Formats: sequence, C-alpha cells, structure tokens
Amino acid sequence: MRDFFRRLMGGAALAGVLSGGALAGDWPEIKQVSFSADNARVLVQTAWQQDGSGFSRASLGLYDTGTGRALLRLNSFSENPEVTPAQLLGRMTQGQTQRLKQAGLLGRPANQPRFVATVPGRTLPQPQWSDAVRAGQSKTYSVFLWSRNVPIELKVQPSKVACAYAGLLPAGEKPATFTLKVNGQTIPTPQNPAVECAARYTLDRVDLSGNRVLLTVRAYAPGFEGPNAMPIFLAATLR
Repeated sequence: MRDFFRRLMGGAALAGVLSGGALAGDWPEIKQVSFSADNARVLVQTAWQQDGSGFSRASLGLYDTGTGRALLRLNSFSENPEVTPAQLLGRMTQGQTQRLKQAGLLGRPANQPRFVATVPGRTLPQPQWSDAVRAGQSKTYSVFLWSRNVPIELKVQPSKVACAYAGLLPAGEKPATFTLKVNGQTIPTPQNPAVECAARYTLDRVDLSGNRVLLTVRAYAPGFEGPNAMPIFLAATLR
C-alpha cells in the first residue's frame, strides 16, 4: 500500500496525468487541444499540480487522427515549489519546437471543444466515484457535431485484470474497461485498463475538426484523497 501511494505522489504517469483538488483525488487539466491544418494530427497539452505532493506536472500528447496512434507522449514534473505547472508546460513545449513544426502543430490555435463534462451543483475538478459509469452500465451523451446532435455511447464492462488495491475501490467493484461508439461507429479503445485499478469511466471532452476527433475519457482509479480521474485520449476519423 505504501508503494502504491508513493507512485501516486511522485512517479511517472501514463498517457494522461493529474490535477489537484481539495479533499479529492487528482484531475488532469487540459490546457489546450490543437489540430494541424490538414487535421491529420492533434496535440493535447496538460498542466497540473499533483494532489498530495503538490508537485507541478505537465504532459504533451501527439496523435495521428487517421490511425489513432500516439506519435509522442511526454511527461514531466518538478519538485521545485517555484516552478508553476504553466512554466513546466512551456519548457516542455519549447523543447519540442522542431517536432511540432514537422507535425504542422507549431503555433496552431486552440480548438474549441464541442463537449465538456459538467456535474450539476459542483465545480470540477473534484472527482468523485459517483461522477462516472461503473461496470455493467452504459451512458449515452448527446453531442453537437457538424449540424446536429450525435449520440456517443460509453459502455463499461468488468476486466479480468487483477488490482492489488481492490479495497480502495467502491464496495464490490473490480477493474474495468470500456467501449465507445460515436453515432454507431466503434472507436478503438484499450483492451485492458489503461490506468492501474481503474473501475469507472466518464466522457470528459470532445474536440472536432472536420471529420477528425479527439475524445477524452477519464478513468477513475484510487487516489490519494479520493479517486483520481485520469484522461485517456482517443484520436479517430469519423465516418
């Protein structure tokens, strides 16, 4: 158990990472999503202050919207209290100037999301287990794409992957995976939980440019003061 919380407070993260919230777990803050001019690639930038440790963290993710493949994933953190998350992200981005230029993403404007999750009566980020969909359940979101509302179905199912910290999950629950459909089109998703001990999921954000999309799903897993809500980024071409 001690090792688990040590990783929560100071280890390398996965594709998406964390952002602090008082008396709650970590919540990654998406600072910007940008598409290349031809929409072939999408860049997502996050910066946050980790719950518990207070360390500044940042990440960059570059994805191919045709294949969904991750072209670049970088994570960074600083234990220096004078370094802000925004400063850390700025340094990371500057260090990838040539790579972003080659990808057609240097200086690209921020995309305006078509959907951002909200919780009635509460300001995010303050993740709670009740925010997300558990195994055996599904939820359909209505999102305005192009000229009409389109259904996006999130379905969560149990996984056979073991969790060493099952006692920190909601009573009776185990790790889970999910499937995602946009207007009936299946979007490729991880076959195993992409986040250790993730048991619930929710659709957090939808970014669209042309027929290329970046879907952000948050995976809810045990955290320092409550569940962490870690983002999983799914890039795709919609039919």
